[in-house]
Amino acid sequence: MKALDKVHEFHNAFGVNVEDQPNIPSVERCELRQNIIQEEVNELKAAWESGNLVEVADALADIHYVVMGTVLEFGLQDKYAEIFSEVHRSNMSKLDENGKPLYREDGKVIKSNLYTKPDIKKILTP
Repeated sequence: MKALDKVHEFHNAFGVNVEDQPNIPSVERCELRQNIIQEEVNELKAAWESGNLVEVADALADIHYVVMGTVLEFGLQDKYAEIFSEVHRSNMSKLDENGKPLYREDGKVIKSNLYTKPDIKKILTP
C-alpha cells in the first residue's frame, strides 16, 4: 500500500475530510493543515538539535504523513504523482549548460539560466 493510500485509510477511519476534486478547503482547514505541518517541522528541528536520529526519522515520516493528508484535503490525490513529476522536471532544469549545479553561499541549489518553472496549471486544467 502506497503512503497516500495509507493516509487515505487514516482519513476515512478518523473522519478527516477527503475531497474528490481539486479544491481549496476553508480557511480554517487550511490553517489547521499549516499548523500541523509546522508542529511536525518544529519536532524535526528539536530532534536533530538533540542528536536523536530515531526522532528525526519519526518527524520526517510525520511530515510526509501530514503533507499527504493535505494532498487529500485539497483533492489532489489523482493528480499528485504527475504534479510531483513536473516539479522534479523543473528542479532538474536548474542544472547549467554543462549539467552542473549552481549553489548559493549557504549551499542551497539555485536556478541556472536553463531553469523552467513547473507547469502545474496544465495538470490541473481539465
